[in-house]
Amino acid sequence: MTLKLLTLLLISATIQSCDKQSDEGLLINKMSAIRGYQNWYIGKFRCGVFVPQNYDPSRKYPLMVILHGHTDTTSWNFRWYNEPFISKDPCIVLSPKCPVEEEAGWGSSWRAESAPMIDKAYEMMNLAKKAFNLDTSRFYIHGTSMGAIGIYGVLQKKPGLFTAAYLECGAGNPQIAPLLIKTPLWIFHGSNDYTVPAYLDRDMYDLVRESGGTQIRYTEYPGVGHDVWNHTKNETTLPWWLLAQRKGETHGLPDSTQSFIASITPENKVRLEWTAPADNQKRDNLIWYYRIYRNGELIKETDNNNLSFTDSSAVTNTLYAYQLSVLNFFFKESARSKAKFMKL
Repeated sequence: MTLKLLTLLLISATIQSCDKQSDEGLLINKMSAIRGYQNWYIGKFRCGVFVPQNYDPSRKYPLMVILHGHTDTTSWNFRWYNEPFISKDPCIVLSPKCPVEEEAGWGSSWRAESAPMIDKAYEMMNLAKKAFNLDTSRFYIHGTSMGAIGIYGVLQKKPGLFTAAYLECGAGNPQIAPLLIKTPLWIFHGSNDYTVPAYLDRDMYDLVRESGGTQIRYTEYPGVGHDVWNHTKNETTLPWWLLAQRKGETHGLPDSTQSFIASITPENKVRLEWTAPADNQKRDNLIWYYRIYRNGELIKETDNNNLSFTDSSAVTNTLYAYQLSVLNFFFKESARSKAKFMKL
C-alpha cells in the first residue's frame, strides 16, 4: 500500500468518525431540549421521553424506564409526569415501544441473548445519559406482563444496571434467582391470572429468599386476574418505595412505634391502634408498612397510612398476644412491640 493511499484512507476514516460524532452531538442537543412528553425515534424504533418542564441541568435526576405489556404502548400520562412526583422527586422517564410483530418482545431470562428491542432501549438509555444530568445511583425500571418478563431478562444479563424494580404479572427462569438478591424488588401478581400463572412469580420470590435475598417483597391479590395493574395503582407506598432506593446506601432498623394499644370493640372484636415512630426526619424511618403478629404468627401487613387494625378472626375464650413491628423502605424491620394480651 502506497503512502498516498494510506493517507487517503486515514483521512476518510477521520472524516467518517467526525461525521458520526457530529450526528450524535446533534441528537444529544435535540434530546436535551425536550420538555414534557415527546416520542423519539431511532429508525422505526419509538420511545416515549418525558422531561420535567422545570428541568435544571445543574441537578441530578433519577431515570425511570417502563416496559409495557403486549400491545399496550400507551405512555403519555404515567404517574411520574404529574404531581406530587414532578415537585417532590422529578424523573427523566423512558417508555420504549415494542412492535407487535417482534416475537421476542423485551426478551426473557430463558434466553442467553438480548432481544433486539431491549437493545434499542439500552441505546435510548445511553443517549439519555449524555443528554441529561442523571443520577446513576437511581436508575429504576418497572414493567407489566411481557415487560415484567423482560425485566427478569435485564436483571439476568445486566446485573447492577438498575437500582430497583417492580414487576407486575411476570415470569422468570428459576435458575436466575441467585442473580436477583442484590436488587430491591417488589413483585405483584393476581391469584387468578390464567395468562401468566401466579406460581411463576411466587416461586421466584421463594427461590430468591432461599438464595439469601432479603430485599424482595411479593404481593398476591386474591381473586384478581391478569389485570394486576388496576390494583397496583392503588398501592400508595409503591412509587415512594421505588424512588427511595439508592445504590451504595446502608440502612439500619426503623424506630419502633411510639405507642401500641389494644381494646375490645362494641362488636366484640379486637381493635389495635398505634402511632408512627416519632422521628420522621430520619431516613431509616421512611415507613413502608407495619406487621401485625398474633401469638407469634404474622396475620396482617398494612401500609404506612394505616394506624389501626381490627382483628375480625379472633374467637371467644381464646387468649391472644398481639405484637407490632415497623418495616422501612429498605426491608429493615424494627423490634416487635411488647405483647398486648387480649381475650374476647
